[in-house]
Amino acid sequence: MTFQPPPRSLTTRDFQFIALVVILFLAVCVGLVFANRSLTQGGDFYVHWVGSRAFTTDSIEPYSGEVAARTQQLVYDDSAKAGDEPYILDTPFQILLLYFPFALFSDPVLARALFTLILELALFTLGILSLRLTEWESPRFLAVLFVILAVLNFYSIRAVYEASPVLILGLLYAGILYAMHIEMDELAGALIAASLYYWEVGAPFLFLVFLRIYHEKRTRVWAGFFMLSFILFFISFLVYPDWIIPFLRATVNNLRADFGFNVHSIFVHFWPAQGQLLAWIFTGSLILLLGYEWSLARGGEDRQFYWASCLGLAAAPLLGFRTEMEHLAVLVIPLALVFAIVHDRWRRIGNWLTFLLMLFAFGTPWAINYFLPDRLGAMSQEIIFLFLPLFTLIGLYWIRWWAIRPPRILSDLANRL
Repeated sequence: MTFQPPPRSLTTRDFQFIALVVILFLAVCVGLVFANRSLTQGGDFYVHWVGSRAFTTDSIEPYSGEVAARTQQLVYDDSAKAGDEPYILDTPFQILLLYFPFALFSDPVLARALFTLILELALFTLGILSLRLTEWESPRFLAVLFVILAVLNFYSIRAVYEASPVLILGLLYAGILYAMHIEMDELAGALIAASLYYWEVGAPFLFLVFLRIYHEKRTRVWAGFFMLSFILFFISFLVYPDWIIPFLRATVNNLRADFGFNVHSIFVHFWPAQGQLLAWIFTGSLILLLGYEWSLARGGEDRQFYWASCLGLAAAPLLGFRTEMEHLAVLVIPLALVFAIVHDRWRRIGNWLTFLLMLFAFGTPWAINYFLPDRLGAMSQEIIFLFLPLFTLIGLYWIRWWAIRPPRILSDLANRL
């Protein structure tokens, strides 16, 4: 009989290293908070902060016009003009509860700086977790480059400036996929329960996830989902029993507001005569395509489900729902899959090809933003909005065969280009 030696206890040097890492992390966080205080905009956070604080300290209806007016004053120093976002709070109350700790801060700038710190940490984690999902054994320089570009790309920077919770949503989506992959089903269910808002960002993705859970009869996912949902809804109705009707009214009012981007208005702007028809053909074809892929992925292998989930995220901005530029930051998840498959499939030129694709995907929006506005005006922003979803869709279908049917025999590996 052999005995394993006991695990080595931490030495003084280990404790010193851990302490140094913690101190450096705290120093970076403090520095980011001070830097975040100088940022402008932040309306996506302010509307939640104002709504939470109005309810908890002033006993004002969080879905009322007063909250929108206060938020507009914070963001615009005036009322919203035509084309501006009206900042109507339409977040379900059980999710709004998660903003209540920030309502304890009377200084909106400090509250926003702290929330932005959470977003920045979530964005960094999202880049790493997106790579982890791919199981890509990438060269270190490509992995580091991807995380840097995931953090500093045009859409992520917009999300940070707006203090948009979409970065946390992106991390939740990646967490759902990872938790389902490693069979931490209760955690996956809880993450789903926490992600049930901003439908224009994740509705196709979540629909496929629910199809998959139902088809595989993963009852533990449902257990985690209903457990957290019950807790959040119980607290929400205990605190504010009548929130459903005001929330629905605010949602309808927000849908009627004229701001943001959608495929139909963009197509009409590009092609005034045929734009509406082309938009309906485009979105209708995309819905049929999603339906076909969902029918295959709900009972398919894990890789097919992963690929189809990425497709849902990439297709969501193109389905005709009004959305915003910063919402495209979640496409970091499918882009990681595209780059991973391209690198593994074309191994001989994979490093350079992946490097160039990364620079193109993340550099093009910045180039358009800086060099084309004087020539194209508002159309330049519409091009930037369409660029990333279309690039991601094309990339996903380019790598589809290899993504859902990885090489299984040595001859397949030998035949790589």
